[in-house]
Amino acid sequence: MLEPVSDFLVVHLDSIDERLLEYLDEDDELRIDAVQRIRFYTSVLFEGSRTPMHVLEDWPDWHQFVPAFVAAYGPEELKELEGGAEFLRAAEKGDEVNLIESDRAYLKALGAWLDMYPEMRTTEE
Repeated sequence: MLEPVSDFLVVHLDSIDERLLEYLDEDDELRIDAVQRIRFYTSVLFEGSRTPMHVLEDWPDWHQFVPAFVAAYGPEELKELEGGAEFLRAAEKGDEVNLIESDRAYLKALGAWLDMYPEMRTTEE
């Protein structure tokens, strides 16, 4: 079951950029459409149809929301996979990279967790 995380999420996103709070709903949780957008970019990265730099250019907020989503909602295993995801650090530096096995493992696990988010929210409400 989803633990209440709205306070953490608000503080975390506000510390990055106040405008990111626009992606939260009335309960200060990520809006479903924001999670769907995160999921879309996770999928295109995993399948290789877009590079991390393309995602950064298309929707720079993806690189802010993914760590926030993982910190707020992700299990420990996903947090560990995120620590090994090299493409996240490379994109922050503006470096173009090819995804490696640890990146793909992270994206696959992230996608599965993002797919569960709407059900978790329904269960929590």
